Amino acid sequence: MDASMYTAGLNAILLLGLIIVYARIYRDTHAQFSLGLMVFSLILFAQNILSVYSFATMSPYVGEPFLPYLLGINLAEALGVIVLFRTTLR
Repeated sequence: MDASMYTAGLNAILLLGLIIVYARIYRDTHAQFSLGLMVFSLILFAQNILSVYSFATMSPYVGEPFLPYLLGINLAEALGVIVLFRTTLR
């Protein structure tokens, strides 16, 4: 459960960076695409903050067989966010 919580926290940090980058791009260009990406990142950021909170408070209620799946979901999201972050900064 801890690995899933840390991965969700890493996702939240990366998404916060993306939000800042997209906000700067939108401020400079007023491009609607950047605004859409910022809103998308905000929604994913909120989901990851909620995930960290739920992992911290609900861990006694989650069965052991679910843990690899939760970690897999968070790792897949982390890889996707890393690729998006790298693509955005290029």
